[in-house]
Amino acid sequence: MKRIFAKINLFSNFDGGRSQAIPAMNFGCPVFFENIPALSKHGYDCRLLMSEYGQSISPGEIAEPVPIIFLSQDEVLLHVKVGAQFSLWEGKKIGVGEILKIE
Repeated sequence: MKRIFAKINLFSNFDGGRSQAIPAMNFGCPVFFENIPALSKHGYDCRLLMSEYGQSISPGEIAEPVPIIFLSQDEVLLHVKVGAQFSLWEGKKIGVGEILKIE
């Protein structure tokens, strides 16, 4: 299964982000690609492979490279490229990311 590796910037709790860290275990949430017309109509379920990353990410932190897989991989990977930006969603926008590498 192909993965992207991304730079993740979690918003602080003060800025509307999570109140707790994303733990060092796999974490699922929708991702939105607002600037890619073919993907902008809805979110795409992903898994941040935090166990591979090896540490948690606290609100307000920037982490890279975080490995991510998509449940609808064929649809998403057809349209994304290095440099593509996205939003992480958990009932609200909790952070943003940028694709650094696709493998």
